Amino acid sequence: MKKGFMSTTMVYSFFLLFLMMLLFIVENLVNNRTLLNNIKSEIKEDVSDSTLKRYLINHSAELGLVQLNDNLVNSNFDYSYRYTGDNPSNYICFGTDDEVCSIDNLYRIIGVIDGKVKIIKDSSIGPIAFDETATNHFINTSMYTYLNETFYNTFSEVWQNKISTNTYYVNGIVLDTNNTIKDIYDLEMNNLGSTVECKIGLMYVSDYNYGSMVSNWNDYSLISNNNWLNIGIDNWLLTRNSGDNNSNYYINSSGIISSATVEQTYFIRPVFYLDSTISITGGNGLETNPYRIGG
Repeated sequence: MKKGFMSTTMVYSFFLLFLMMLLFIVENLVNNRTLLNNIKSEIKEDVSDSTLKRYLINHSAELGLVQLNDNLVNSNFDYSYRYTGDNPSNYICFGTDDEVCSIDNLYRIIGVIDGKVKIIKDSSIGPIAFDETATNHFINTSMYTYLNETFYNTFSEVWQNKISTNTYYVNGIVLDTNNTIKDIYDLEMNNLGSTVECKIGLMYVSDYNYGSMVSNWNDYSLISNNNWLNIGIDNWLLTRNSGDNNSNYYINSSGIISSATVEQTYFIRPVFYLDSTISITGGNGLETNPYRIGG
């Protein structure tokens, strides 16, 4: 090679190196822009009312939602938002777009839990046995089949798609007079126990207790009074009695949490989680003007 000249091989090498560096820079720019766009989308969702979930969280104080955070005496520290008290404005219409929401389509919002809006049927259906073959293991019960097949199929495909598959904790508990509502929640959510992935369930004992926010679950006058989840009927809960495979918990007509054999027939109030992308399209949460949803 003559002095002052580079070989064709060296030129190609420099060119390839330059090209690789250019591709690396472009790739990082694309990735950074994608990351930036994702961050911008998340921030936009957090500060806007783009979904029902965000609307409830953003306006939690004025809507009367209580966040179970570190500052709350009886908190379970899951940072969920829950409706509490006598009669909050938490009605929601599910299953129809009709101008008037019928009682069959009227639900109430328990809160924003596990990052999703959890709702419960305002009225009851039943009476129904928890199981016809004497087991309280939810996945094996006739209740599970009824809720996730018979009841679920009463909705059109459009509305079925708004119901999220969620984890339901069904390990069960044994209630003790020394339990606080946090103790009960911790026992129910024990992830060492069994769980079920499904569409439809029932409310937990802890859901009912957090509807009134009292420290002692055994103080029945406080649990049942000033609690919007008490509608004065015998209705099954999801929580099983882990001390007796033939027994499950329910709320009696006086609003007291009791247990009964699973062959007993009580009313049920189906519970499920809405898909996190569901948007709010109208309403103000009153029984006469429930929230309307879309998306």
